[in-house]
Amino acid sequence: MVKIGINTSCLQKHNRPGIRDILAFAFDNSFQLIEFRDEYPFAEDLTGEDIQWAREQMEERGIGCSVHLPFYDLDLSAFRHALRMAAVHSVIKSVEAAAELGAGTVTVHGGSMKRNYYSAEWEETAEELSLDSLARINRECKERGIKLLIENLNLFSDRVHRVHALPAKLLETKAKLGDNIGFTLDIAHAVSTPLNPVEYALALGPENIKLAHLNDNNLKADQHLGLGMGRIDYRSFMKAYLEEKWDFPLLFETKTVEYALMSKAYLEKLIKDRKSTRLNSSHIPLSRMPSSA
Repeated sequence: MVKIGINTSCLQKHNRPGIRDILAFAFDNSFQLIEFRDEYPFAEDLTGEDIQWAREQMEERGIGCSVHLPFYDLDLSAFRHALRMAAVHSVIKSVEAAAELGAGTVTVHGGSMKRNYYSAEWEETAEELSLDSLARINRECKERGIKLLIENLNLFSDRVHRVHALPAKLLETKAKLGDNIGFTLDIAHAVSTPLNPVEYALALGPENIKLAHLNDNNLKADQHLGLGMGRIDYRSFMKAYLEEKWDFPLLFETKTVEYALMSKAYLEKLIKDRKSTRLNSSHIPLSRMPSSA
């Protein structure tokens, strides 16, 4: 069974709903996993009573919980030590809130460097600082029994060096930080690289992917459109997902609520259509097929 969830950014973008309103929307629309976007004003509006109530409600209904750690106004690879430590502290506070909510996973952005201010020779330093920040955050996650998921970032802009845009760098970071590291696969970011989403998932290792963010774009910018509104080939991705029996949850991370509901209907139709088609008896597992990249 495919577990379908929602990132709460579409609810938080243009209004200020409380956690009770967010949960009501998720429950009413039969989402099986909620990824709370811990950005202003959501975190500032939370109370201990709200967190306890939300946790009880999700546990009672068997709804999974995850948290997208903050990244607006923060940079885990900032060159100024005080700024980087402030970012790390903010992210760790979010990990603490995630533990109170009962989250089993948290998603993090690993850092970036603005190339219009710094030259390429500084990229290695930014990557080292990002690794140090993630190691500090990972220690806090491990203490609370939470898996830290690093999200693949996009390459749409050549003015920014994003530390974790390609599978090799993500896998390198996991090798250095250990088994508590997993990945959040952002399909709409993957298409900014030379790999298509299926190739990207195979390069990461589907067993290392614990969540996937789904939205659409025109293959030129990170637009957070509803599925079917852009040019991403979700039909091929879902064919691989179902045939290879991948089991990581699929979460919609769209610009609006309408786009999220549209995406849910679109994805459910892809799943229904695929399941109604008899699988080819000569199917070769994708893990044995050479990459076209």
